[in-house]
Amino acid sequence: MSLINITLILYIMTSVAYIAREVWRSSVAKWISLGLFILGFCFNVSWLVTRSIEAGHPPFSNLYESLVFYACCTALVYIIFEFIYNFRIVGALASVLAMLILLYATLQDPTIRPIMPALKSNWMLAHVITYMLGYGAFGISFVTSGIFLAIKPFAKNKKRNEGEKGNEISLINFDKLSYKLVAFGFPFLTLGMVTGAVWAKKAWGDYWSWDPKETWSLITWLAYLAYLHTPLILPKMNISKSKTSVILAFWLLISFGIVNFTFVGLNYLPSAADSEHIYGSK
Repeated sequence: MSLINITLILYIMTSVAYIAREVWRSSVAKWISLGLFILGFCFNVSWLVTRSIEAGHPPFSNLYESLVFYACCTALVYIIFEFIYNFRIVGALASVLAMLILLYATLQDPTIRPIMPALKSNWMLAHVITYMLGYGAFGISFVTSGIFLAIKPFAKNKKRNEGEKGNEISLINFDKLSYKLVAFGFPFLTLGMVTGAVWAKKAWGDYWSWDPKETWSLITWLAYLAYLHTPLILPKMNISKSKTSVILAFWLLISFGIVNFTFVGLNYLPSAADSEHIYGSK
């Protein structure tokens, strides 16, 4: 069985374990679910290392490899925030998200091919790693925003004990967690744009060329920049805190759609066929 298939199975098992953890709320279920997620992440990393050795270059040169790395970063960000905030049901959906990314990766061409000269750069390594960490954080914020919108009609504005001393979380606080996730991911997205611009200058002679990928990357950056500043603006427009939270949650759902259109959707547009940034266009 391949490392990819093992990782997929582990992410599925993780989702089931997190659901069981929510039902039984035992310390054993907590560590089993988190342990399975970490194990799946380790197999995900193992695939990346193996692929790097086989290909002779970092595994970010095509859509197949980048999607696997995207799933890995999504799992990593979740695990970090699990230790900080003691998530529960979020883990079930986060593992499903990582699994879906991997499943989509298996639909791509896995062939190892020589990379173009422009990709043989340390700037490419920094660019992809920072971008994918940002995307991973945005993916988890998509999950927490979805949960927030689903439970808000039924949630009471009070804290529920997570079963461990010092770890309390309110259902209504999923909006705050979403904000913290975006605040974590946005600097990585910014670094991704900066390193990408430097890489473009060295590879093609210009920092910015308004290539379709660059344009939509800027749109993505602006969408999350606006999200981070909107909580300061809406109260001044006499919009209630409750409505502000709902607006921001929907904003994140849309913004994550922009992320995935930028990363994957552009690949299928004829107008982007000549882009140097589109996976599989060369």
